[in-house]
Amino acid sequence: MKDNLFAVAMKRGRFILASAVLLVCSFQLGAADNSRGESAKEGNAASYAEGGHDRVNDALHFFDLYSTDYAKRVVDYLTQRGLKGREAGTKEAVKAMKFIVKEFRKAGYEPLLQPFSKEELEAAIGKPKEGKAAYPLQQCNVVAKLEGSEKDKFIVIGAHYDHLGYIEGVGIHPGADDNASGIVALLSLARMMKAADIVPRYTILFCAWDGEEKGSLGSKFFVNTWPSDAVAPGCEASLKESVVHYMNFDMVGRTITPENPGVMFAWNNNYPYLLKICQAAQKEIDLPFQVLLDERRGDGRGGSDYAPFSAQDIPFIAWMEDFMHVDYHKPTDTPDKLHWEKLRKTTQLAFAILYNLSTVGCE
Repeated sequence: MKDNLFAVAMKRGRFILASAVLLVCSFQLGAADNSRGESAKEGNAASYAEGGHDRVNDALHFFDLYSTDYAKRVVDYLTQRGLKGREAGTKEAVKAMKFIVKEFRKAGYEPLLQPFSKEELEAAIGKPKEGKAAYPLQQCNVVAKLEGSEKDKFIVIGAHYDHLGYIEGVGIHPGADDNASGIVALLSLARMMKAADIVPRYTILFCAWDGEEKGSLGSKFFVNTWPSDAVAPGCEASLKESVVHYMNFDMVGRTITPENPGVMFAWNNNYPYLLKICQAAQKEIDLPFQVLLDERRGDGRGGSDYAPFSAQDIPFIAWMEDFMHVDYHKPTDTPDKLHWEKLRKTTQLAFAILYNLSTVGCE
């Protein structure tokens, strides 16, 4: 079984070392390789550290806006048998997309749709590699916008809503952890920011991606067609000039240590201020809770929707599983196995970081 887990982790670009090698939140910065613009970014990190605790305390006032009852309702809907695993390009994926649209509207947003056809996707990112399946005929990202005082600077928050669907001889893949849990975090952050009546410095785009399981197709389309009138009307600057930060949620509902739940915090280490912010925020999360650190390079590698942003050297945080569980990509990835407290604490930690990034700035 260990060999199988290793193979799966490598396939998704999430090679996670043994826990003894992982840095658990003693948070040593490990900045030896931060060569690109290190001095300026270190200065930024210092500015975050100074007075950062007060900003975290401000975020704490809104933690109670998170609802576990809401999280369970979202997961129950997305994993129901009627959605047949939400495979991209199917009518069931369209139903999941419409549900997300409805939830954004309930939270006070007017969501934007970014549909893309097989032909549009091929034009944007190229045709599938030889031997790979053809792209679905039609897919759609859903984007909710919280306008900031700087309308043409963006923080993008993303999670994919598609999964593997029904596989003949295997069954329906409900995808509770992968990635109904990430959609819970995405929708909850959007609800919390709106309910807190926060006007951020940067415009926040909450993005529900389609087609991740087929090669991060939705996020690649978003990145490769930026700027798009569908999601950023009037913007003329490049992605690198426009998007100051990306945050991703993929498989954040399970833990290998239920008695002390953990989440993986991956970030591109050429932006050390991201770790500084997490340091400050994590101190305010109720114990037991641990954050495992997975230091990445901004090189575009990875098996989830942060990779297209990483390839553009966008500062990113990727929230992931603390260890790849045995139900990964199986029909046994069901809601009863989710750790609801881990999901709550992960989302609250992400909210504190987002609050900091969006109200103070991250340049």
